[in-house]
Amino acid sequence: MIFSATSLVPWWCFVCIICGSVPEWPEGGVANRDWVVEALEWRLDRGVGRCKDVMPVIDAWTLEWIANSSEIRVEIQTEKWPVFTAEPKLQGPLIQIMALEELKGRDYNAERILRKLRRFARKSDGVWSEELKEKFEETKNLGK
Repeated sequence: MIFSATSLVPWWCFVCIICGSVPEWPEGGVANRDWVVEALEWRLDRGVGRCKDVMPVIDAWTLEWIANSSEIRVEIQTEKWPVFTAEPKLQGPLIQIMALEELKGRDYNAERILRKLRRFARKSDGVWSEELKEKFEETKNLGK
């Protein structure tokens, strides 16, 4: 069996498009504000289940930094977010979305956050379903 470099190019480009431009690991393995902002922007542009080699590490570092930060505070009352009954995997990304909004100095806007979470869920392999779509509809009145 003979393989040529050109036969690998489409596969390699596909991986590059999805997982390309992964943020450099934080110096000394300790996340800081600038790295967290860069990592969250990159991470939230992908969905659940993508880039499985790096995503768990980025999630762990960013969520740890958010939890220990004196700069920001993220509070979620899960009963106000019916999407979690359909898909609990969206809790981490919601925390990340809310943290990034706060780090960028944006005022809390539940509708904008919900739109971003919905977009994230639609990008996620095996997450989007009719039930989740209905839960997003239920959650629409969150900011009202």
